Amino acid sequence: MDKRRLQCFIGVFEKGSVSAAAQALHMTQPPLSVMLRKLEDELGVALFNREANRLAPTPAGELFYLRAKELLNSMNAIRRELSETQSGSRGTVRIGCSTAASLFLVPDMMAHIADKRLNITVDVQEGESGYLVQRLRDGQLDLAICRTQQIAKDLNTSIVHSEPLVVALPPGHRLADRTSIRIADLRDEQFLLHSAPLGQGITNSLISACQAAGYSPDVIYWGVETLPMLLMVQRGLGIAFAPASFGQLTLPGMPTLVPLKSPEITTQLHLATLKHARMPPTAQRLIEFMLRQP
Repeated sequence: MDKRRLQCFIGVFEKGSVSAAAQALHMTQPPLSVMLRKLEDELGVALFNREANRLAPTPAGELFYLRAKELLNSMNAIRRELSETQSGSRGTVRIGCSTAASLFLVPDMMAHIADKRLNITVDVQEGESGYLVQRLRDGQLDLAICRTQQIAKDLNTSIVHSEPLVVALPPGHRLADRTSIRIADLRDEQFLLHSAPLGQGITNSLISACQAAGYSPDVIYWGVETLPMLLMVQRGLGIAFAPASFGQLTLPGMPTLVPLKSPEITTQLHLATLKHARMPPTAQRLIEFMLRQP
C-alpha cells in the first residue's frame, strides 16, 4: 500500500464517484477503478457498495477512510521531518560548554533557533575543558565550547568569541576607582586563577605578564569556574580575572570589575570538534551560526 493508492481511495471516497475522483486526480477512470479493486483485494474487504453510478462506502470503507487520512498525514509528516533533519533544521545537538559559553553564547544560539523557527533541541552539558574534550572523544558530545584552547591532533578548533579581560577587586580596594589597571599595579595582591592543565588559557598570559613586570604572582587558589572566584573576591579573599562580559551580570555579590589595560589580555571561547567524526547537519548549522558572530 503506497501513498498514491491512499490518495486515490480518499479521492473516490470524498467525491462519491470514480469519474469525479479521476478528474480531480488528473487521471482516467479505468486505471483508477483497477487501483481501487486491487486495494480491496489487498485488504480483503469491500470498501464500497457499487450502486448505479454512485459508490457508497461500506462500514469498512468508512473506517479505512479515517485510517487512510491518518496514515497519509503521518507519511507527509515523516517526509517533512526527514527533509528537515537532512537540512539541519530538526534534531538534537549535544553541546559541551564552559560557564561563560552557557551564560553569554548559548542564549544567542537559542534566540537564533527561535527566530528561524528551527525544530532543534539543544542538550547542554557544562564542565571544565578537559572533561568536555573527553566527552567529545567518547562520542557523547557533537561539539564543545571551551575557554581554554585545546591543542591536539584529533581536534579542529576555532575561535567563536573574543573579548578583553577585566580585574575583579574586593570591596573598598585601593584600585576600585581606576578606569583601568596595569598588571604592575597588582604586584602585592593574592591571585585567584584558572587552572588550565590540558590547554593554553588566560592564566598562561597572566603569569607571563606578571613576570614581564618583574614579579611572580602570589596564587592562593586554583579553580575551574569564574563565578565562584568572583564571589570569593567579593568576600575579600583576593583578586581574580574574568571576561568583560561578566560585567553584564547583575547578580548579588558581584565584585567591582575594572579593565586590564597594560597589557591588554584578550580571552576567547574556542569551538572544538573531532576531525574525523560525522557531524550532524543540526550541529553544523549551529556551528555556522557561531562562526558568523562578531
